[in-house]
Amino acid sequence: MHEHLTLVLCLMGVAGLLIGFVSALLGIGGGMLMVPALFYLFGLLEAPEGNRMHLAAGTSLLVMLATSVGSVWSHARTGNVVWRITIRVLPGIAVGVISGALLASILATDVLVTIFAVVLALVALLMVFGFKATPKQRPLPGALTATGIGGVIGFKSGLLGVGGGALSVPWLTWLGLPQHEVSGTSSTFTLPAAVVGSIAFLVSGFGEVELPLTVGYLFWPALPIAGGASILATLVGARLARRVPGRLLRIVFGLLLIGVSAGMLLG
Repeated sequence: MHEHLTLVLCLMGVAGLLIGFVSALLGIGGGMLMVPALFYLFGLLEAPEGNRMHLAAGTSLLVMLATSVGSVWSHARTGNVVWRITIRVLPGIAVGVISGALLASILATDVLVTIFAVVLALVALLMVFGFKATPKQRPLPGALTATGIGGVIGFKSGLLGVGGGALSVPWLTWLGLPQHEVSGTSSTFTLPAAVVGSIAFLVSGFGEVELPLTVGYLFWPALPIAGGASILATLVGARLARRVPGRLLRIVFGLLLIGVSAGMLLG
C-alpha cells in the first residue's frame, strides 16, 4: 500500500488538472469525474473494498471545498449570485447532505457504485442529447419549495459526493435567471454541500478505514493536490471555453462518461 502512495498522489494531481480543465471547458461539475477517478486510485492504495466508494465520495466533497471557494468568491464579486434564492435553499441543502451522507455510510460499496453509475449514465445522456430547461420568468420560489429542492440537491451531493449542478442549473434556468446568475447562484449551493458533506463523511467514517493520511472517509492530501491542480486548470479551461465546439465536445464527453458508467457497473 505505502509503496503506491507517491504514485497515487501524482495521479491525483493529474486527475485534478484534467477534471478542472474539462469542467471549465464544458460547464459541468467535477464531482461526476472526480468520484470515479478517486475510486480507482483508492484501489491502487489497496483501500478496503467495502469502504472504497465511501472514501471516493467523501474525498470528492473535500476536493470541492477547494474548487468551490474560488468559484463563489468570483461570482459574488461580479454580482452573479441571487442571494435570496441561496438563503432559501441552504437549510434544505444542509439537511439533504447530512441525510445522504448518513445513508451512504450504511450502504454497501457495490450498492453505492451501482447508484453512482446509473446517475452518471443519466447525466451523460443529458449531455449527449442536450436536454435543457426552457427559460421563463417565474416568481422566486417560496421558502418551503426552495427548502424541498435544496433537500433533493443536498441529498444527491451527500450520497454520491458530487455537486448539485445537474439539478440546480436546470431548475434555476427554469426560473428564468440569465445564464450568469444561473452559474453564480448554483455555485453557492456547492460550497455548503461540500462543507457539510465533508464533516458528515469525517464523522461517519471515523475509525472505519486504515489508510495513510486519512481521517474518517477523507483522504486529506487530495484537498491541496487534486483541489489545487483543479483550480489552476479551471483558469485555462475557462479561457478556451468560447473557442472550442462545445456541442461536439459534450457529445464526445457524454459518450466517454457512459463508458465510465459501464466500467463501474461491470467492474
